[in-house]
Amino acid sequence: MHQKTGKEFEGVEKKKIWNSATVEEALTLTGFGKYNFALLLVCSWTLQAMGMDLFGSSFVVSAAVCDLALSMQQRALLTAMPLVGVVAGAHFWGYVSDTKGRKLTLVLSMSIGFVFASLSSFSPDWKTMACLKLISSIFTSASNSGAYTLLGESCPARSRGRSLLLCTCLMMCSQAVVAVLAYPILPLEFSYWIDFLGIQYRPWRLLALVMALPCAATACLLQFFHESPKFLASQGRYEESLKVLKSIYAVNSGDRADNFPVKKLIEDEENQAQGSEGSILKSLYKQTVPLFKPPLLKNTMKLFYLVIVIYMTGSGFILWLPYIMNNLFSVLESGGGQGMNLCTVIRFSTQGVLAVAQNGTAPVEVCNDTIQDTTLLSAMSYGALASTANLVLSLTCGGRKRVGMMCILAGSALAAVLLNVIQVPIAGGIFFFFFLLCALTMGILSVYFVELYPTSLRGMASCLSIMLGRSSAFLGVNAIGALISYDCESTFYVWAVLLLSAVAVAWFLPTEKKLADDQ
Repeated sequence: MHQKTGKEFEGVEKKKIWNSATVEEALTLTGFGKYNFALLLVCSWTLQAMGMDLFGSSFVVSAAVCDLALSMQQRALLTAMPLVGVVAGAHFWGYVSDTKGRKLTLVLSMSIGFVFASLSSFSPDWKTMACLKLISSIFTSASNSGAYTLLGESCPARSRGRSLLLCTCLMMCSQAVVAVLAYPILPLEFSYWIDFLGIQYRPWRLLALVMALPCAATACLLQFFHESPKFLASQGRYEESLKVLKSIYAVNSGDRADNFPVKKLIEDEENQAQGSEGSILKSLYKQTVPLFKPPLLKNTMKLFYLVIVIYMTGSGFILWLPYIMNNLFSVLESGGGQGMNLCTVIRFSTQGVLAVAQNGTAPVEVCNDTIQDTTLLSAMSYGALASTANLVLSLTCGGRKRVGMMCILAGSALAAVLLNVIQVPIAGGIFFFFFLLCALTMGILSVYFVELYPTSLRGMASCLSIMLGRSSAFLGVNAIGALISYDCESTFYVWAVLLLSAVAVAWFLPTEKKLADDQ
């Protein structure tokens, strides 16, 4: 019979044999070791691959503007297409993750995503590239439902939060990794004609191909890991779940799998899967509706509001980073900028898009597909800052997630105000970087989506949050562009108010003590 709770298992001598235990209790006895650390690295790289597919397109599109004869509207559409793919595929992948398995979802999606992402590098025109990027991002977006849940459900409760936050580190620097790859590739001057496609194969196409490789790598590496033991148990496959737990125990401890203390898993009704009989639409409905009914409704509404604000800010403004940094450095290099705040710099910087024709009579638009070194270095710098801050956050606030989130959001709001108030351009750029660091709370949100929902609904909740987040980012990107042109200072003040409202909502999230009591 069931004799011990999860807390009581901690500190219990592992050699003692227990007749039965829940999956959560058994996970505690597997410990945190080599298996979990290796899975953490692979899941982190899976999210990195998705991030490169999503955010790396901005560099590729900028370098392809001449070859594909892109207008400003077409450039915007191509850059935003991966966000559309995430919104289109998130709900479906949440269903697949909760009903077919976390590992299967990741292997299938990343493999197919690699194929279409690679093909996009051979696109003869912008429409073909848009379609291929849409399809690739629909598939790679599945890592939102698979990577976090697979990792979270394979770790003991006491190390779960920290592991998920660490997993976000590589995701935070995905744009910086693309910039690192672009730095040696884009300056290359080769050009090969491919006759049957009618294209010139230039460096930006090579960059698009290189960006797709991590998807294939993660699909291969995941073959060395097991399905989530919690998912298997939620499907009633207790023998398989116990076998996985024994294997994890053996890798972590170096002991034989047969020496695992738990000999039988007992049913946990809270984490049982929803019925999947009937059509896919009916199953999707069954997976979604419980999230918006008591007792989950309050948490869902709070978390979804935080998702909207954080993704509109973090993902929305990050795509404007090259534009803002280019304007800032153009003013500084010209010797100007004294007494200007960041918004004043943006208004008065020269764009350099017109040149005088050879006859000297008419200005003409010059196609420029060169990405400045300062743009790439800015992306690298932000990525280094964000990933380092996220690493520190992972190591220090695993047990203080709510307080950590509130402090980060409040600091981001303060930075939004200071970049308007301080009349020093370089200081404005630095405060803009700190303003973007609100994206660090995306990792904390992912932990809440794992901890506040039962196993059977966890993948769907995570995917709906990402779908909402990317939709908010898409709207944010377009709103930011219009608002910055109209009234830059007011734009940052409005976002400061939004971030402070998110601080107020975060105050009402469950405390760590309450989460521990509910485990």
